[in-house]
Amino acid sequence: MMKLNRRVRLSAIFAALVLVGISGCGDDTASAGSGGSGGSGQSVTINEPADGSTVEIPFTLSLDSTAELGTTDSGKNHVHLYFDGNDSQYEVIESDTMEITEDSPAVAGLRSGEHELNISLRNADHSAAGFETSINVQVGNDGGEAPADPGTGGGY
Repeated sequence: MMKLNRRVRLSAIFAALVLVGISGCGDDTASAGSGGSGGSGQSVTINEPADGSTVEIPFTLSLDSTAELGTTDSGKNHVHLYFDGNDSQYEVIESDTMEITEDSPAVAGLRSGEHELNISLRNADHSAAGFETSINVQVGNDGGEAPADPGTGGGY
């Protein structure tokens, strides 16, 4: 009976140690701009535009990524750029610098004013790679619509 109680106690201690070890292996959290999250250990920083800046379309997006970026057919990661959390209307970013023009699906119908510029690191198949972040930008300054609406749709 004492051997059984000792085995039960040792098993309980071992199980508790395993649970403590597992709970210590949580998500990696990284940030850029006004917030970021992810569990992939990879991150992307928005270098330009700066958080809180005013942008006119076209504008340059400059990133610093720990993941190698490339075309979707290369098998490398890429980034989706979108505004105000609308990830169904995005621009595919395949390098660390890109000019965002009025032809971008991400800016279709975007009005002048304050907006959240979101980026999401993606795998070659467009699935989430586990990192997203955002900054706030002021788009335009005339109070009207920033770009002409080239149509609706998401990305490429």
